Amino acid sequence: MEKKAISNGWFYRLYAVCGGCFLLLCGAAVLSCFMDFYIRLVVPAALAGMAIVLILFVFSVKKGVLAIFGECNAYLDDAIEGNLRPPKDEETELALFEVKLSRFVHLQQKAFQDANAQKAQIEALLSDISHQTKTPIANILLYSQLLREKSGENREIVERLVQQSEKLKFLIQTLVEMSRLENGIIKCVPRQENVREFCIQVIGDFYEKAQEKNLDVRLECQNGVTAFFDPRWMGEAAGNILDNAIKYTPEGGRIQLTVTPYQLFVCLEVADSGMGIREEEIPRIFGRFYRGRETASAEGLGIGLYLAREMVTAQKGYIKVLSRPGEGSRFQIFLPAKGEK
Repeated sequence: MEKKAISNGWFYRLYAVCGGCFLLLCGAAVLSCFMDFYIRLVVPAALAGMAIVLILFVFSVKKGVLAIFGECNAYLDDAIEGNLRPPKDEETELALFEVKLSRFVHLQQKAFQDANAQKAQIEALLSDISHQTKTPIANILLYSQLLREKSGENREIVERLVQQSEKLKFLIQTLVEMSRLENGIIKCVPRQENVREFCIQVIGDFYEKAQEKNLDVRLECQNGVTAFFDPRWMGEAAGNILDNAIKYTPEGGRIQLTVTPYQLFVCLEVADSGMGIREEEIPRIFGRFYRGRETASAEGLGIGLYLAREMVTAQKGYIKVLSRPGEGSRFQIFLPAKGEK
């Protein structure tokens, strides 16, 4: 029955048979109107027959359509699983659909293969850039430091040379990392981690920088709180936010890290007593190379928050910002409390 249900000829024959029966019954009903003796018997019988023919017609069409959808679903399931069967050699609409779907799947597979090949080329190029620039920049920094130690008259010029060399090194490393992240080359491997120990590690990485400005950095976190994240990339994301808090908080200010566990997420908040951010600028601060009006002259490239958001998003988290000018900023990082089962 399924083979007939998926052919055009079966539908045409169904229309012809049901339509012919319907017309005959209608003719019988009309003819009986001119025969007084049979009018009470033939008319109800004709109407009942028309109703039966109509019900059988609708039922048959429904069965045929369901059979077509069943065939389409089976073909799509095979395509999703990678077991694409060859299209049937039939002159039917379903066979035409299978041919077009087969072409589409093959084109998608080719596009996927081309994308993987391009990703491999990009990864190789980025590795070459990172490797080829590492030695020259290291040599520039080394010679700059030697000049700084031996030079007396041009010490200020040498200091600027050292600063620009370090900035160039940081820029190349950041651009390479950003390209790898955007092209999906960097893979996050999240796991259940202790949030308190993680925060202590992040604070320790920036402790000296905070002490240079005499900042009071505090942590508020309960023991035993865990979240599902990759400590390496999450460390960079939280580190970028903490680095900004240290950078834009005036000397003697305060930075508070607060961890709040919820049912589905764990919130890591970094709050500072810095200059704050204007409301209209908050949606733009996560853009690449964006610098606000008040921070345009400060040190930095404007991609730290962009990388932080991308790294958090890759771990199925998100970042929320609350800030007002002159009242400091609060960056809230929400991480999954547990991994998906």
